[in-house]
Amino acid sequence: MQILKYRFNHESEILPDERLLESNLAANMFACDSSNSLYKLHQLLAVSTIPHLAQATYIGIDGLIFSFYRGETQMIASYSNISYSSIWYSQHVDRDNGNLYGEPIFTKSIAARKATWFQKALNSSSGHSWFGKAWNKAQDGLFLSAVGMDGRGVISLGLRAKAVADQFAALEFHDADFQLATHDGEVIIPTRLPNTQITVSNNTKLKPNGDPYIDLVGNLSCSMSHGGGSKYFNEKVSGVTYKFYCSTLEIAGV
Repeated sequence: MQILKYRFNHESEILPDERLLESNLAANMFACDSSNSLYKLHQLLAVSTIPHLAQATYIGIDGLIFSFYRGETQMIASYSNISYSSIWYSQHVDRDNGNLYGEPIFTKSIAARKATWFQKALNSSSGHSWFGKAWNKAQDGLFLSAVGMDGRGVISLGLRAKAVADQFAALEFHDADFQLATHDGEVIIPTRLPNTQITVSNNTKLKPNGDPYIDLVGNLSCSMSHGGGSKYFNEKVSGVTYKFYCSTLEIAGV
């Protein structure tokens, strides 16, 4: 874990808007693969009924891809087929009957068969888990679990990171600060210390990348001690001395 003090805030990247296509091709692409209709039904039922499950995706080794994403107010399907695996379409889903409605929206590819997680899940008997992003425009954080389907493809399920964050938001820290991040650095709950960033990189000591506007305050290994307790150290941030604790948390997948 690395504690950095910011001298100013950086702007976040804004994703481009998706383009609307006036074509009936998209609906045909979703409906033409009748042999996989059972997969689609299972995905729809999972997203509709499992608490906090936001996304269910199937990716076939032949290029067939379809996915359901459940937002707060609506459900969306995204799909491509074998002939057009590089072209994705998104469409609204009727929650009552699973039918698509509205105009299809053309999107860039949101998953690839050559992706590291796809290959790990396809070639592993126990599947693969990681922290990633949903394919919706907001790119919500998800705890993802994927498993191979008889060598024909991979199905993945994504649980909302917000559901985990909400559990900690309900806790009383008695004026203390709290940050939750994955081992590879994805921040789920950011620190509230002013002008401060805490970064995590799998117990690896980091450098400030030569940024003249960032001062390195200190480094701390997050490996658990032999006694099972958390580690801590004292450091000053903006003239105030804080005691930083670091411990690990395991989150179960689907």
